[in-house]
Amino acid sequence: MWIAYALVVHVLLLGSIFVIYFRSPVITGLTPQKYPLSFGLEAPANRLVLIVTDGFRAASFFEENCRYVPHLREIFLREGLVGVSRTRVPTETRPGHITLIAGLYEDPSAVLRGWKKNPIDFDTVFNRSLQTYAWGAEDVISVFSHLSSSGKMHSRFYDHELDFSPGYDAYEQDEWVFKRVRFLLQRKGESLQNTRNVVFFLHLLGLDTAGHVHKPGAPKFRQTVDKTEKGVYDIYQEFERVFPDKRTAYLMTADHGMTDSGAHGAGSAHETDTPFILWGAGVSRLAPNPGGKTFMPNREGPAMPMHELEQAQLTPLMSALVGLPPPMNNFGTLPVGYMNVSKEYEAMSAHLNALQLLEQYAALQKQHMKGFFAGVLSEFEVLPSDAVERYKDGILRLHKNREYSHSIAKSQIIMSQALEGIDYYHGYYRRALLLSTTSTFLGWIFYLYRLLSRNRASKVELMLERSTKLVRLSLGSYVVLLVICLLSQRTPLDISFYLLLPNFVWLKALQPWNQNFSSSPASAYSAPALQTTVWQLMLIIACAELMVFTFFERRLISLGFLAFACHNGWSSFQPKSREFFSWLALVLILACFPLLPLSVGYQNGYLLAVGVITILINSLWNAKARLSHKNHNKYCNVLILLQTLVCAYLHSIGWKTPIPIKLCSWMFLVYAFTSIAMSKEPRLEQRLAQIGFNLGSLYATLCTSYEAVFVQMLALELGLSLRAQNAQAERSVLRLAFTLLLYTFFSLFGSGNIASISSFDPNIARCYLSHFAPFVIMGLVLLKLLVPVILIMSVVYAQSEFVRQHEEQIFICLLLICDVMGLNFLFLVRNQGSWLDIGTSISHFVIMEVTTLVIVLLFYAAKQLLRVISWEEVDIKKLPLRLIHWDVISAKHH
Repeated sequence: MWIAYALVVHVLLLGSIFVIYFRSPVITGLTPQKYPLSFGLEAPANRLVLIVTDGFRAASFFEENCRYVPHLREIFLREGLVGVSRTRVPTETRPGHITLIAGLYEDPSAVLRGWKKNPIDFDTVFNRSLQTYAWGAEDVISVFSHLSSSGKMHSRFYDHELDFSPGYDAYEQDEWVFKRVRFLLQRKGESLQNTRNVVFFLHLLGLDTAGHVHKPGAPKFRQTVDKTEKGVYDIYQEFERVFPDKRTAYLMTADHGMTDSGAHGAGSAHETDTPFILWGAGVSRLAPNPGGKTFMPNREGPAMPMHELEQAQLTPLMSALVGLPPPMNNFGTLPVGYMNVSKEYEAMSAHLNALQLLEQYAALQKQHMKGFFAGVLSEFEVLPSDAVERYKDGILRLHKNREYSHSIAKSQIIMSQALEGIDYYHGYYRRALLLSTTSTFLGWIFYLYRLLSRNRASKVELMLERSTKLVRLSLGSYVVLLVICLLSQRTPLDISFYLLLPNFVWLKALQPWNQNFSSSPASAYSAPALQTTVWQLMLIIACAELMVFTFFERRLISLGFLAFACHNGWSSFQPKSREFFSWLALVLILACFPLLPLSVGYQNGYLLAVGVITILINSLWNAKARLSHKNHNKYCNVLILLQTLVCAYLHSIGWKTPIPIKLCSWMFLVYAFTSIAMSKEPRLEQRLAQIGFNLGSLYATLCTSYEAVFVQMLALELGLSLRAQNAQAERSVLRLAFTLLLYTFFSLFGSGNIASISSFDPNIARCYLSHFAPFVIMGLVLLKLLVPVILIMSVVYAQSEFVRQHEEQIFICLLLICDVMGLNFLFLVRNQGSWLDIGTSISHFVIMEVTTLVIVLLFYAAKQLLRVISWEEVDIKKLPLRLIHWDVISAKHH
C-alpha cells in the first residue's frame, strides 16, 4: 500500500513547482484599451507583415558577418533596425509564438491539455486587428485561430505529416506558405490597399525541421537558410509591389533558437537568442542601444549597432506601428525610440501600454483586497491605488502641455512598477507554499524512515503510541482553522490544496505502528542487521548530496561511479583472477564515457557498428548463451541489428529509409516485449539473457553513436559485480539502494544525455519514421531513456538474491535518497535570473521527481518480465543458510 502512497505523493510534489513558481499569467475580466485613432492620432502603417522563421537562432543569422543571409542584409543595410530578441524558457514553438503575438509568457496550466490549448483564453494582436491573414503549420495557427472573434482571422495551414528524412528539402514547407501568400495578394491585394489595421502572419517551419535533422551549421541546413532568406526577400518585394503606398511595416524574427545538436527547450544562449529585423513604415533608422553592442554586417564595415529586446517587447511595438492597442494580457513594454513617428504618437502608445499593464495589476490587487484578512496582510507598497490615479491625471496634464518626452519617461516608470506589482501578487503565497511543500517532503521522509527502521521499541514509536489522540486532535484542529482562514481570504483552490497537503501527510506519518505498517509484509524481516540507524540515515543524506552535484557537472558522475564501484567490488573478487581484471577493465572504460561528447545530435556509424558487435558477442559468444535463446529469438535480433546498420548507412548518404525497414522496426519493437512476456522459460538466468538480447537490440535501433556500447558494458559490469557480491554473507540495504540509483543516473549521463528535459534528437527515430511527428518521436526518446533502466533493474533482480528478499526495504531506502535530492532541487528552482538557470533548475526538479516514480514502476516491470516469485511464496527451506534470518522464519510460521 505504501507504494500507492509514494506514487500519489510524488505526483503532487511534481505539481507543486508549477503552483509555487509558475502560476497561470492569464488574468480574466479585463477591458481593452482604446485605439490611437480615437485620440486623433494616425498610425504610421496600415498593415503589418510578421514573418517568423521557426528555430532560427541569432548565431546562425549573424554568423561570418551575415554571410548566409545576403538578401536580408541588403534590407537592414538600407533601412530599419536589426538585433537580438531574447525568449523565455521553455524555448519551444508554441510558447515563443504566444509571447510574440500575445506578449504573454506560456501558461503552465496548458500542460493539462498537452500544450495544445490554453485552459483560459487570452488576447492577441490578431484579436485587436481588423483582419488577420495567417499561413503555416497547423499546431501554430490553431493556437490563435480559435481565439479570434467575429471572423477576423483567415488562416490556411498544413499538418506535420511532412518528411524529415535526410534527402527531404525542408524548404518545401516554407515554399508552401509563400505560394499561398502570393495567391492571396493576387486575389485580394487591390481590395486591401485602403484597409487599416491588417496583419499578415507567415509561419516558416523549414529552418526548424532542417535544424533538427541536419543540425545548425551543416551544409544542408545552410542550403535551407539560403532558400528561406531569399524567399523572405522575394515575398517582401511582392508586398511592396501590391502595396506601393509605403505604409507596410515588416518584422522578421524567430520563436526560439537551437543548440548545435539540433535541440531546443532549455535556456542556453543558442536557444534563447533569436534575430529580428524591423523595417518599413514607421520604423526608425536609429534607436537607443544601452548595451553598446555592435556587429560587422560584412567585411568592409562599418560596424552596426546590435539592438537587444525581450521577445515580449515586440508585441506592443507591432501594435503601435499598425495603430492597435496592446493585447489585454500583454506583459511587454514598448521600447522607446524604435518608431519614426511624432513624439505625441509615441507618448500615447506608451501611455496605452501602461494603462493595459495597470489594468492587469488592478485586477490582481482587487482580487487580493476581497479577502477577509486583506487589511492585516501586506500589499505592494510601491504602487498604491492613489499613485495610479496620480499617474493618469499627470499624463493628461503633460499631454495638454505637450511635454511628451516627460510623459514617455513617466509611462516607462509606471510600466516597470506595474510589472513588479503583477509579479508580487502572482507570487504572493510563494513563501508559504515553499514552507508547506518542504513540510510535505519532511513528513514523507519521516514516514519512510519509520517504514525502514521497523523498530517498535524505539523511543519515538513509544512516544507516538502514547500521544496518538493528542496528535490527531492537534492536526485536526489546525486543519479546521486553516480551512476557515483560507475560505475567508478567498485563496485560490490550488494554493489552498498545497497549504493543506502537509497536514494529511504528517497525519499518516505519525500514525501508530499497527495502523501504518501491520499489513506490510516487510515488517516480518526486521532483523537487527537490517534495521536502519540514525548514522545510516546520515549516510543516506550524504549519498543524496553527492548525486545532486552530478546534475550540475555531468562528468562528476565518472568520479562517483569509479569510487563507488571500487569500494563496492574490490574486495568481492579473488585478487589477480581473470574475473577481477575483467571487472576492473570494464569499470575504467565505463568511467570514461561521461567524459565523451554528448550523444544528443552526435552521429557516428562506426561506433554504432561497434555497439551492434558488442550486443552479438555479449549474447551469442559462448555455447551456453546461444542455447538459451530460441531460434526465432536469435534470428529476429540478428536481423534487426543488421537492419539498424543498413538504416544508419542510408541515413548517412542522404537516402530515405524504405517503408519495409520502418515496418520491420515497429514489428520488432512489439516483438521485443511480447516474446519476453510470452516466454515459458522458468530459469531466471535464461530469462535475463533474453531480456538483455531483446532490449539491447531494441536500444540499438534508437542509437546514433556510442550509446549501445556503453549500455552493454554497464550491464555486463553490474552483473559481474553482483555475482561476486553474492559470495559474501554481509549485505547492505543502503548500498544496494544507492547502487540502483547510481546506475540509473549513470545510464542517463554515460550514454550522452544531460540533465535537461529538452535533450532529444529526432534522428534516433530514423529506423521508425521519415516524417516529423513530435509526439511519436518524444515517445521513442522516452523509450530510449527507459530501456537501459529496465535492463539494469532486471540484472539487479536476477543476479542478487538479497534484493529479491528485501526489495521493499531497498526501495524505501531508494525513495529516501531520491526525496532528499528532490528537497534540494525544490529550493534550487528559480523563476528569475538567466533563462539558462531557470530552465536548468526546472529540469532538475522534474527529472528527479519523475525518476523517483519511474524507478519504482520499472523495477516492478523488470520483476514481471523476469517472472520472479513473490516473497510470500518463497519456501524458506530452499533458501541458502547464509540468507536466513530467524525473524523471517518466525514471521513465516506465525
